Amino acid sequence: MLNNEELVNEVASYKGDTKKRFDAALAALLALAWSYRDQIGENFSFSANPVLYEQALAICRELSDRCSEDAHKRLIRLVEDSLDYADEDVAWEQTGDGIESFDMAGSHLLELLAVWISVAIQNSWTQNYTKVMISRYLANPFLCPEWKEIPLDTLAWGKGYARNILEQLTLIGQGLIIGGGRYAEWVDEQAKGATYYIRRRGSNYDCDVCEGLANVPIPIEVPFEYSHARCMCYPEFHYEPMPL
Repeated sequence: MLNNEELVNEVASYKGDTKKRFDAALAALLALAWSYRDQIGENFSFSANPVLYEQALAICRELSDRCSEDAHKRLIRLVEDSLDYADEDVAWEQTGDGIESFDMAGSHLLELLAVWISVAIQNSWTQNYTKVMISRYLANPFLCPEWKEIPLDTLAWGKGYARNILEQLTLIGQGLIIGGGRYAEWVDEQAKGATYYIRRRGSNYDCDVCEGLANVPIPIEVPFEYSHARCMCYPEFHYEPMPL
């Protein structure tokens, strides 16, 4: 059975390390963009210069690769430390399109940052002040007064583009760790002869979805799945015949 305390620690630690990686990538992208901003002008776009674009993509790929590798490392450690029969590679394969999601987040970061740089040029911001403003309004750039004139379709909100790229990278990795770990645990408990499990709440957070799924016997043939991002519900496995 997974060590739930270890799972929580891995998820929390991943969040902190992802912020460090994100801050480093943001600083590198800003420094790179600043070397081209006078050449490109206030309608800034990384794709306006092929050399700039490739260099910026390399930084984003590095960010997404490091996030993916960190989530993979944490999942393997979790499975190896807690389970007897599950294969950590199988657990990672079950995480689906997580790697592609990391890459998509990196691509969105470039588009988001291009708008920030355009705003910075229009308002004569320094590079350091731009970084401060991005960090201040990271959760929702449209709360920044200088974003008032930016057209809403610039970043296609509501079509898969996250306003907060740091949170997106964090949630993707945490989902891979939790989802892969729980899948491996389900495989392990099947091998040990479990017949069913009961979904238990792992948090006192007020969630109608989790509350509606909790405390119901579920056949072991049905894989355990978490119901939303940051879901801390867990399966309680049983070995006797499932109650009717």
